[in-house]
Amino acid sequence: MTVPAASPRSPISPGGPGGIVGVPGRAWLEFDAAVWGSSGRALPGRPRRDLSSRMARLLARGDTEGIFGHGRSAVAMSVTLAAVGAGWSREELRQALAAVSHAAGTPGDWMVRDPRGRRRSVADQDHRVEHMWRNAVVRWFSRPPASDVQQTMLEIAAMREAADARPFLWGGQAGGSNRAVLEALWEIAARAGRLDPTASIRQIAEQTTVTDSPVDRAIHRLIAAGWLRVDEPAGVDLVGEEDEHGRRGGQLRARRLHLLLPGALPDAVDPDELADPRSGELPATRWRGRAVHDVFTWRGLGTVAGRIYDVLEATGVRSGLLAARVGFTGPTVRKHLRRLAAAGLACRGRDGWVRGSAGLDTVAARLGVDGTLAHRAERHAVQREQALAYFVERANRRGWRVERGKYRPAGRHTGAPARLPLPVQRLTTRVPLGV
Repeated sequence: MTVPAASPRSPISPGGPGGIVGVPGRAWLEFDAAVWGSSGRALPGRPRRDLSSRMARLLARGDTEGIFGHGRSAVAMSVTLAAVGAGWSREELRQALAAVSHAAGTPGDWMVRDPRGRRRSVADQDHRVEHMWRNAVVRWFSRPPASDVQQTMLEIAAMREAADARPFLWGGQAGGSNRAVLEALWEIAARAGRLDPTASIRQIAEQTTVTDSPVDRAIHRLIAAGWLRVDEPAGVDLVGEEDEHGRRGGQLRARRLHLLLPGALPDAVDPDELADPRSGELPATRWRGRAVHDVFTWRGLGTVAGRIYDVLEATGVRSGLLAARVGFTGPTVRKHLRRLAAAGLACRGRDGWVRGSAGLDTVAARLGVDGTLAHRAERHAVQREQALAYFVERANRRGWRVERGKYRPAGRHTGAPARLPLPVQRLTTRVPLGV
């Protein structure tokens, strides 16, 4: 596709399908992000500014703090993305890279010299900058920064509304776990101010009463249903300088999950079926988090009872209407209401079921499950340390250090490193390695 001639800072968009951006005071423009990136022009609607102090240091000195574990190319992409967001053109970035090309380890050094220190040709330098710029522009539009927190909150509210209008999606044991995980991810996204937060399995489990294995299965079901997308897998990044044994430190990287509103959803339930027949008012169906307690872990009353307890109010509600609101069958709701009543957490009155007066801490102590969530968090901390040690050691054993005999862990100065033992959750149970 031929790119029309224009100045580097022209706001006129080349033709073609693609993302939508807005220019202040002008109409919305539709264009192909890859074609725009190939043109080398600055993004429309982005005022020209200097790089942030952190990105300016990264440009001038390189990765002196050891944050980027993928070498000079990762540093160059970070600086290029910052230049795209700062309203620079490709030529401005090229000039900035050329100005620091004399310093080893900088993005400019990546542009002019290969890993062996040999100088690249001018054509190779131009090709690298053009390729990096185009990829940065495409990445900017495929995964834009969350600069508008209010818009992010509105999108999360729209997802919640769609989920609340279809309670039948969250029935059964799997449905309850799915909704609990989704609610935890919505809360994480709201705190992060973006729709693609990083969240590990154990981090999600600590915000629900669901254990880590059901959380992992729930994430797979939500991905299949279109509520989630994995933008970046979990892993480990080596950081810092090598020690005397040729070993580097590392840090775990959780999966980046992108929250979505499925394109094809079944029809919503008629609001009249969920409204109170006496007042005609709809209930507040949003999960309030009251059920994230030791009482509603699997050794206690369970997730289903927790969901029912979460929607009980001071005013009475019939079990049939309660079943329609939470998505479970009538017999299931009545069974768990009896269990809640036996624990003092529900009471049947003249107008229906209401929330009981018993305290959750008191019920947890009586059931013998008090401290379950705290013990789980402590166990997760130990598992993270084990997983970090395992994956850092595994990453250090890969690549040129082992191939050239330069990786010499303490106590083994000759020969191949010993076989790595897998981290264990309990004495005979392996830890899921999805960190």
